[in-house]
Amino acid sequence: MAPGTTFTVVYDSDCGLCARAKDWMRQQVPLVELHFVAAGSPEARRRFPEVAASELAVVAGTGEMWFADRAWIVCLWALRDYRDLACRLTSPLLSVLAREAFAIVSKYRLALSCISGLRSEREIEQRLRKAVAPRCRNGPANGQD
Repeated sequence: MAPGTTFTVVYDSDCGLCARAKDWMRQQVPLVELHFVAAGSPEARRRFPEVAASELAVVAGTGEMWFADRAWIVCLWALRDYRDLACRLTSPLLSVLAREAFAIVSKYRLALSCISGLRSEREIEQRLRKAVAPRCRNGPANGQD
């Protein structure tokens, strides 16, 4: 990849595990500029119509695309502290294990989200919309209405 390359990570914002993974990646030191777009969003459908609504994909500024386990490895490759691991996961032996591990986590990601208490962005938004701000019992603090 050339310097200045950017990656757009298309992730499932309806999955708590996926949303947490996105937040985790944002906390890491990137070696490649990362942008995040919710899969199935109007922006994702417009920019990346070939990406399924709940699929993990990484799209390089060059137009190159990676999906599923390869997308996850590319995400790791884009992070300073995980580039070596990403390179190791592409070896013949480890790539098979990485693919199998990704398939298992992907298959059970919604259950894992639920068990772990990880909320999707939509769940958080819905909970916040339902929240009612507490009212003061004695009215405004300065005594005026």
